[in-house]
Formats: sequence, structure tokens, C-alpha cells
Amino acid sequence: MTILLIAGFFNQDIQRQNIFKKNYYFPQWVIRLFGLPSRVGQLNDNAPWITDLISFFETRKDINLHVIGPKIRLKKRLSEFEMRGVKYHLFSSEWTSFLRITEKYSLWKTFQLSGYYTRKILNKVKPDLVVLSGAENPAVAVSIFSAAKYPRYCLCQTVYNNPERTRFGLLKKINQETELEIFSQLRFFGVYSKLHYDLLKSINPGAIVFKFNFPTRCNLLESINVKKQYDFVNYALMHGERKGTPDTIKALAIVKNIFPKVTLNIVGGCDESIRIKLNEKVKDLGLEENVTFTPFFEKKSELLQHVQKSRFAVLPCKLDHISRTMTQSMQLGLPLVVYKTTGTPAFNREKECVLIAEKGNVEALAQHMLTLMEHPEKAELLARNAREYQEKNAERYKEDGERLIENFKAIIENYQHGTSIPQNQLFNPETED
Repeated sequence: MTILLIAGFFNQDIQRQNIFKKNYYFPQWVIRLFGLPSRVGQLNDNAPWITDLISFFETRKDINLHVIGPKIRLKKRLSEFEMRGVKYHLFSSEWTSFLRITEKYSLWKTFQLSGYYTRKILNKVKPDLVVLSGAENPAVAVSIFSAAKYPRYCLCQTVYNNPERTRFGLLKKINQETELEIFSQLRFFGVYSKLHYDLLKSINPGAIVFKFNFPTRCNLLESINVKKQYDFVNYALMHGERKGTPDTIKALAIVKNIFPKVTLNIVGGCDESIRIKLNEKVKDLGLEENVTFTPFFEKKSELLQHVQKSRFAVLPCKLDHISRTMTQSMQLGLPLVVYKTTGTPAFNREKECVLIAEKGNVEALAQHMLTLMEHPEKAELLARNAREYQEKNAERYKEDGERLIENFKAIIENYQHGTSIPQNQLFNPETED
């Protein structure tokens, strides 16, 4: 079974390939002039769930996996190599990034080069199934339109066209319209939450929706003995309202009334306009001595080591089902405070593993932070329970990989022979969260 995976991600194994320019400078004034994301031009580890997904398939004899996607700083327009049995086809994305200066979707799509590379790869690979992970990422997702003569399966990392998103900033028109077109064109989708199921069905009522979770063959993260420098950490690839960063700062001001020397480390990137607002909030609340901003780390290993310099994690994401940073913190033994989303209550289903505040309730968020500081025995119990929760999930992740393979087989059989999709593979909104 030959699978072509379209995905956007980066890790150190990819960076070690001799395919990237060593000396590369993307001027900051260009980023500011055209309103590009601040991380443009950087090779940072991202989307570890894709790395985990690929890793699961590396030793499978029944899967011939090809991975394609856009990358910056490539020496050649198209770089192809094989690593641990997986074939990679990476093409240059600088032009795609530059085209984001237009908000006119039809124009942006027309002048893409992604289609040329995707068709070239498809003609060579001739896959049984094309899988897209992340319809909300237009630079990656646009390739799926070139695979119309193949069965296509979209794994929903999130749903960008979520009405709640407008509460946390303006929707980007290209992201929005790319996802809408994909949801309208494709027939097969995978979701891991009822929120995503409901949103997808509201856009495409006839969609065939599978239940899936990203599998991983990676071992659980292990904590290290490192000197603590901060009380709390909030880390994300891109900070902002939907990550709850402003709420974290406001909650810290409340905590400071009891613990004047409390510290918060905000780790990660954000657009310049958001960074200015965060700095202003810190200054207005008199937290200049309490808050430290740390840039995001290129290497995941360095990031996770730095995160452990804090005693606790506060990750009040407002839009995600759950975030990867939450599971990482739980595995690393960091007592965790979160907001209630569609996913976070599951953490406490059997034992209390995290402290959960209602979304937007800054006072409750602060009280949970105070609980961790005032009751070390409670914090230790939460950390222990959270680690046990993640250990139990480790076995389920392997099962998720097997389930995903069954999804692939069912879609191919349905596409080629009209075979009915087994009901036990579909997402059941009556029983699933």
C-alpha cells in the first residue's frame, strides 16, 4: 500500500540532511513590510505529531510511505531523499510565503508553484491514497488540489473555520478559504474531537468522518534534574489571545499580591504587534521584574530542557481541543493549570491530573496558580497523577496507528470497489467527546 502524505513539519533529522543553505538571511524589514509571520526564514522544530506519525510507519512492511511538503532555504527547488525507509520530496516554499502579501484567495492559488511539484511527484509515485494533515495550513494544503484523481483523506489537526476564532483575532482569508475548499471538495476526513466533527459536518454534511488520533512510537518524555529558575512557564510556537497568554499575565498580577517575587517565563514567538501588546500589559501591571520573554528554540530537545527550569506550567489555551504542550508538561512532571476546552476535562476523568479553570476566568486561573504555590503536596500529587495518565495513553497511541492503517484500507477499498466503510471506524458523535 503506497501512501503519499502531505504535511508541514520540521525536526532535527530533516535538518541534518545536506539539502539546506547554511548561510541564509531573511531581512526583518521584509517581514514587517509585508506582514509575514515572525518565524519566516527560520528552521525551528515544529508539528512533532507529524514526526510521530511518520515514525510509526517507518518499520511497517505493509506501508510504502512518501512524504511531500514545502520547505524554506532549500539548495534546490526540489530535494528528494530516503531516510529509514520513508521517501521524502521537499520543495521550495519561499514564493508561496511571499504570495501571502495578497489576501485574494483566487490570485494566491493561481500563482502557486506547489501544484507543479505535487503533480510531478504524483506521476512518479502513483499512490493508492493521498493523505493531507492540516487543511488550515494553506502553503501545505494547497497541494491536495493536484491529487483529484486519487482518493484523498484529510486528517483534521484543527478546524480553522471555527466561529470562536474570531474572538481571538481576525481570520486570515487565505487560510479560511483554503480550508473551506478542501472541506467542500474532499469526501474522507479524520477527526479526534466532537468539536471538529460538528464544525466539519456544518460545512460538508455529506463528509465521511473517521475517528483517528495521531500515533506515536516515541518514548514518553523523561524529566531531568535541572535548577529551577522560574515559578511558571507558558510556552507555544506562537503566543496570543487564543493561547491565553494575556490571561496568564493578568493572572500573574493577582498571584503577585500574595507572592511579590513570583516569576513567569513566556517561551515562544509571536507577531511583532502582539509582542508589543504583551509588553505593554506587563508594564501596565507592574510585572517587569516578574516576567521573562524567551525566544522559541530551534531544537525541541533544547526547548523541553528549558521548560523544566520552571516549577509549574500554565497553559490556558482557548481554542484547541488540547495542545501538545499540555501533554509534554504532564510527561515532564510539571503541575499544570489549563482552561476548560472540549478536551481538557478528559485529563481528570479518573484522577485529578490538572487544575482546570473556566475559559476566560482569570480569577480562577490565578487561584489555581496560587494553589500550586501554596500547597506543594497537592502539586506533587497532580504531577504524579498526570504522569500516570500519560503512561496509560502510551499504549493507546500504538492502537491509534493500527486504526489509522485500517482507515487507509477502508478508503482505498471504498474508492476502488465501492466497499462500505465499517461503522466501527467512523466517528460516533453520540459516544465520543
